[in-house]
Amino acid sequence: MMKVNYNQFKKWILHPMIMGLLAVGTIVYKTETSFSLTNPAIAAEVVSLEKSTPKPARKEQAIYRSDRFGFQFSYSLRDFAINNKIASPYNNPNSRLAAIDIWTHKHAQKIRAGEYAGGTEYPANVRVSVYRNYSKLPLQKWVQQDNDFSATREFKTAKIAGQRGLKFKSSGLYENEHLAFISPKGPRIIVITISKTGYGNNDAIYERAYQQVVNSFTFFK
Repeated sequence: MMKVNYNQFKKWILHPMIMGLLAVGTIVYKTETSFSLTNPAIAAEVVSLEKSTPKPARKEQAIYRSDRFGFQFSYSLRDFAINNKIASPYNNPNSRLAAIDIWTHKHAQKIRAGEYAGGTEYPANVRVSVYRNYSKLPLQKWVQQDNDFSATREFKTAKIAGQRGLKFKSSGLYENEHLAFISPKGPRIIVITISKTGYGNNDAIYERAYQQVVNSFTFFK
């Protein structure tokens, strides 16, 4: 068996050519490592993870909170205004306890300026109404006997804020879509309504407000 002198081996391993090859090998490894980190598949995965991270609520989102009735919902402060002083007139003041009307800023400004004074009907909009239900009637029976809703139809079960609800439509000055549900805070019924004109972009604008109210509506203790 051939014996290798230690000093000779040391000189051989430290030979400039050998060191050069080792250096090249090291550079290639780092380059491959760097390339793998910028691989499109891996980059896409990182982006996907970043997108799935919950983001805080935007500053233009506002919360409407009713301590009296124990509920709240969110709406876009940039696009809409809530003012109980410019609520539409009640059809049935004996049963309705409150109405929260959601308006675009344009409509709210016109109402405050008196453009709808003298009996002119207010624009179609979104409304959250609170009604008495002292008799504790089932939802559909209560809807059908209340004067606020005419030509009711297309009743469907629904769920909102952990409560069983009822979707239905009604006709009047506007075509209306409603979501009614019983409040756990006493003998009350809450109805979220969007009124539609059937033309222009008014319906689409208020549809956004309606969906946000429905999706964010919650009761609190």
